[in-house]
Amino acid sequence: ILVPTAFLLIIYGKTVSQND
Repeated sequence: ILVPTAFLLIIYGKTVSQND
């Protein structure tokens, strides 16, 4: 993956959403 940042952002966003 040349753009791991986008992937990390997606995971981070989902984690925060579930961590609600």
